[in-house]
Amino acid sequence: MKLKYLLSCSIILLSIFNVGCKKFLEETPYSFVATDNFYKTATDAELALTGVYDVLNASTIQGEGGSSTWGRGMQFLTSMGCDELITDATKITSDNNFVTIANYTYTSENTILRSSWFFLYAGITRANFIIERVPAIAMNETRKKQILAEAHFLRGMYYAYLGWLFGGVPVVNSTNVNLNQERSTLKEVMSQVESDFKVAYQDLPNRNPKVGRVNKYTAAGFLVKLYVYLASCKENSVGEALNFPLNSFGWVDKDKFYAEALTICQDIYTQSGYSLIPSFNHLFLSATEETARNEQMMLVQAGAGGNNEYIYYFNLAGPTGNYLTVGGTAGWMRPMREAYTRFNVNDSRRNLSFSGNIAAAATSQVINGRKYFTPTTVSASLSNICLNKWREDDPVDRAARGIPANSGETDYGILRYADVLLMYAECKYKAGDEPGARALLKEVRTRGNTPANLNTITTAYFKANFMDELIDERSRELLGEGWRRFDLIRFGKLKDVVAALNTSITFPTVNVTAVKDNFKDYKIWYPIPRRELDTNKELIPNPGYTN
Repeated sequence: MKLKYLLSCSIILLSIFNVGCKKFLEETPYSFVATDNFYKTATDAELALTGVYDVLNASTIQGEGGSSTWGRGMQFLTSMGCDELITDATKITSDNNFVTIANYTYTSENTILRSSWFFLYAGITRANFIIERVPAIAMNETRKKQILAEAHFLRGMYYAYLGWLFGGVPVVNSTNVNLNQERSTLKEVMSQVESDFKVAYQDLPNRNPKVGRVNKYTAAGFLVKLYVYLASCKENSVGEALNFPLNSFGWVDKDKFYAEALTICQDIYTQSGYSLIPSFNHLFLSATEETARNEQMMLVQAGAGGNNEYIYYFNLAGPTGNYLTVGGTAGWMRPMREAYTRFNVNDSRRNLSFSGNIAAAATSQVINGRKYFTPTTVSASLSNICLNKWREDDPVDRAARGIPANSGETDYGILRYADVLLMYAECKYKAGDEPGARALLKEVRTRGNTPANLNTITTAYFKANFMDELIDERSRELLGEGWRRFDLIRFGKLKDVVAALNTSITFPTVNVTAVKDNFKDYKIWYPIPRRELDTNKELIPNPGYTN
């Protein structure tokens, strides 16, 4: 990152600049506070921690970026370039950087990559100050321990995403910064992630008393994420042909990591108290977010207050339509044909995951006192297909609550219990328990499906190779939630999936051929941003990228 700009600021708290988000960002924001005068009280510690969470959906940090993490940018970085979502280039007239992410024409100059890198390191910096300074504060020791554990978790999570997106990156765990630090190896990055997650798993309570904050089982779920990612990358020789030692998985003990993941999954399954909520679509609506928290294990909260950090719904994946009147989106992100056809017609999740547009004269339904406009159905040609998971209620009502019409307050789930069940199935299979693994797939599919439909889709989805069936099931259950691209990479399938994409037109302005033509083996990693390479001459680029 641009270390001079971020890590060596004489006036710091990035972590307390204009913070304050609905529900978990309730502390009074300060403007700029010199570090010598800060980290003196329990209030300072709480405010600093709020700033670490703030990175999850901040609109800008020090004037940099445009909702570059889970406010907008991360959905592009994690769901594009495979068989899940694609951009409609004619709709994105303001910023071609989003189009190039989708069709593999991005370069190291891409502003989304640059800003996402910057945001993630901002979070790491803020966490580092807490981990260094908060231990000296005289305050309640139990709360102090929890604050430190939350900071460790968030630092680990930000490093995990840097590693998943870019490979080896500089591990900077001190506020005394070396401005010319080399990239650490992927082993060093992921070892740091593991260490931070373990602290959080050990020291956090089963539930955090502050709504929207992480807990013991959030950390447990992300530890499982880490272990199955590393184990499967090693098993499938990910990146080996690139001969780039910095991003090598050669050091990974896959059997050990799968075994450790299995143990943690068992703890989550039997002790966490999380469960599958009855209504699948209620996971993705602001009107039902309290119920959704029974399944959502890691949330990015959004809403009014402070610097108004919303999810930038208008540019994300949702039904197209007039955002001022019916709460539609601009149509920047549309589903791929393959994402739709992986669902059997009898699977209740299909019609809850996909729809057509929201027409001007759309009818509406009221859910928990909020009015949602009803989209059209998907046409036989798929020409109007949209993702229908995240929906925002009536924009007039949202405006009355102080929410901009192009934004949303629906909490964005990063990790949920259904994902853990699918990873548990993966670990059981790797341990030799295929019947147990298949039982977990059935458990996930049971929600919303009648016994007859469950039997039908179980037969339709069956594959003799359990891992092939599991990968497909993950794509159905977690559609658009930020895991498909990572899954295809870790299972060594991204190249084959892209090569097999159907180029028949689903809607006129989507260019699937460009995705196929521009993919290269080395693009399992994004390029190190050019600004970082220019600022720190000790950084080296990822293989294959020349600009």
